[in-house]
Amino acid sequence: MIYLICTPIGNLNDISLRSIEILNSSDLIYAEDTRKAQRIFDKYKIDKKSFSFNDHNERSKTKNIIQEAKAGKTISLISDAGAPLVSDPGYILVNECIRENVQYSVIPGPSSVINSLLLSGFAINKFMFLGFLPRKDSERKKVFENNLENDATLVFFESPKRLVKTLSVMEKIYPSTRRIVICREMTKKHEEVIRGSISEILEQIVSRDIKGEVCLLIEGHEKLKESSINLNNEVKDLLLKKMSPSEASKLLSFITKQNRRDLYKWLTKKS
Repeated sequence: MIYLICTPIGNLNDISLRSIEILNSSDLIYAEDTRKAQRIFDKYKIDKKSFSFNDHNERSKTKNIIQEAKAGKTISLISDAGAPLVSDPGYILVNECIRENVQYSVIPGPSSVINSLLLSGFAINKFMFLGFLPRKDSERKKVFENNLENDATLVFFESPKRLVKTLSVMEKIYPSTRRIVICREMTKKHEEVIRGSISEILEQIVSRDIKGEVCLLIEGHEKLKESSINLNNEVKDLLLKKMSPSEASKLLSFITKQNRRDLYKWLTKKS
């Protein structure tokens, strides 16, 4: 049996009793970072040793793990923090388990994705996790452009060292009113949640030395509610006969309380 165990994302007290029980009863434990695993073992008196299992050796280690599981051993896999597979190793192992008909289960626990969503204040009935943002500005730009009108709350992992550059790219693509949230050092002593528009937050952090694990969330795009004023092509044509798209967008924004920039895009979009 193989167990995928979710570990604390910061505060070690967040580990579950079941996780401790499974770790104590495991014959073998594989960890993304053996040093961090040892901190958990020391705190909860788990008299075990962990073996390295990371992005560099996952493929080679998977074969051995499958063989040990088939031999009847209980094996646990823990990531650096949070859930295995979520921007962490384990995907190859899980797929091999399915192919080889090896039983595995998940021991639920902390998740920085869910934690940040709950802290954000954004709608979470629909959200999308897109992992770590690309390192190159051009590739980050593509990600943002492809999701410009996505109505789901978007969640990213980002390095604190690249955060200012990332927000600078976002500022050129998203409307100035689009809200974002930065969650850092969640569950730790210096947990911080920064809320505001892209430009507001960029101004706040540009001179700061941001440290720690960072989740970046973008509020979902609010689509035009046509039913509120029946915004159809007939209305568009009538408005544009009398005024410019800029003037029309101002008027509609005042009446509907909808984003002026979004209305301008709708007015200038070819039917």
